[in-house]
Amino acid sequence: KSVHHSWLEKTKQVENQSVMTLSSELPQFTTNLCTSEEQKVLEHEVNINLRLQPGDTLQVQMTSEIKRGYHVPAVQLVHVKPKFEICVNHVHSPVTCFSESAGDPSRCYYSDTTEYIRIWKPLCEMESAATAVAESDSIIIENLVVHFTRTHEDTLSGNIFLPQTWISEWALECNLSKCFLCIRKRGLELKSTVNNLEDSAQMDPEWYTWVAHGVTCRVEEQKNTTNDGSKIEFYVNHLPMEEIPKCVFEKNTCFTVEIIPKLLPDIRKENAVISITSASVIVKAIALGHHIPKEVLCLIQFLLPNGLPNLNQRQRQAVDKALNNTFTLIQGPPGTGKTVVGVNIVYYFFEFNSKNQRKFVDPQDEKKKQVILYCGPSNKSVDVVAEYLLKSGDSPKCLRVYSQRVEMLDYPYPDCTVQFSRRTLRNDCSSPEIRLSITLHHRMRQDQNPFSSHIRAFDKRIQLPFSGLSRDAQLGLGQGSGWASQERSQSCSEATALLF
Repeated sequence: KSVHHSWLEKTKQVENQSVMTLSSELPQFTTNLCTSEEQKVLEHEVNINLRLQPGDTLQVQMTSEIKRGYHVPAVQLVHVKPKFEICVNHVHSPVTCFSESAGDPSRCYYSDTTEYIRIWKPLCEMESAATAVAESDSIIIENLVVHFTRTHEDTLSGNIFLPQTWISEWALECNLSKCFLCIRKRGLELKSTVNNLEDSAQMDPEWYTWVAHGVTCRVEEQKNTTNDGSKIEFYVNHLPMEEIPKCVFEKNTCFTVEIIPKLLPDIRKENAVISITSASVIVKAIALGHHIPKEVLCLIQFLLPNGLPNLNQRQRQAVDKALNNTFTLIQGPPGTGKTVVGVNIVYYFFEFNSKNQRKFVDPQDEKKKQVILYCGPSNKSVDVVAEYLLKSGDSPKCLRVYSQRVEMLDYPYPDCTVQFSRRTLRNDCSSPEIRLSITLHHRMRQDQNPFSSHIRAFDKRIQLPFSGLSRDAQLGLGQGSGWASQERSQSCSEATALLF
């Protein structure tokens, strides 16, 4: 009863009070500006501190979204600082903002490549949008001029220009033609048509932020004597607001642009789907679900060396199927031994190659060795296979090839300003025995490489200013990499793989 009585008193007090705006209840944020000396140090990240306690008020901007056929209110922006906000809209609904829902599900069989592209292209675009936003690796640029044009009645497109000095200083090394954009224009006056004072008071503050979500489609490098840079063209995929302010189309209007790069595996996946028309016969057969041409090998299973685990009956069947078919799909839930099966397949193929002469068509390929390329979806998956093979007594001679990102963790290039996320540092860290014994960018610095002395000298000179690097040192690095690739007949610079 006492609780109910106090609640009634509070309600009466609110009713008796005059309607007040909410701006007085919002906390006043202060932003610390850097001095001129601090600004000389270029950094990629700016620390923003905000302390919140129970009962504190956050300024948000609302929008609407459709749920079960009805428009319901949803948070669009969260204002953390006067000049920093978080777009909850594209974080919560990346597919809606940067793509569109696919109209057809995947199938087991496809009539032709046109049908395959029509079904799989939207699915890949949905996944690209979701994974890019989930990566949380966006780049926010303030006061960037954006040129908008209205192509159709409800369609917008535009372009932005990034000077080459910005791209170099800020280390914008992503593919700018494969990015998502969240374009915001803050500080716009809110024109209310509500006549009732009590209803209009709920719209506070009296300004809002205009938001548009776009997708980049083309990059044109412009080289001028005064201002080199890249012109990035994009189209607007999602407009949360029906009304477009006039200032959007005015000349030299500055916006806040958040660049969300697509992940490299997703870019390659989309390119693979689009280029299926020019793929080989076996690739088309696999993708379309048609009959796969079989090349009879009649492989004989050899005795496994010590260190490799024994297989159960289902695993042996999977290995037999893989050894005697052109293409085999082996799938199963976690913990069923797919990695062990992969290790056995690698070993059997290695033994088969060592006992049989390589077939070649081009006479220049006569001296090339047969190699086995083992690729995986992550660095960890390939490292596990490498550890198994290193533990075996008579293991194949292998070479671990990492991506350039992992190589930069061990040997950053001169004047490198790229900062890696914690996820990258955690996921791309392998065991020391793999990195030092079979890794390409470590082996090329060992004494077996005749150019290792040049490379090590180059590493020492990295500590000097970038302008002091000699041409001979740079040439030595390229020669050393060529030695390692010649030893294994093949090199991969953008993949995580094992060569045998």
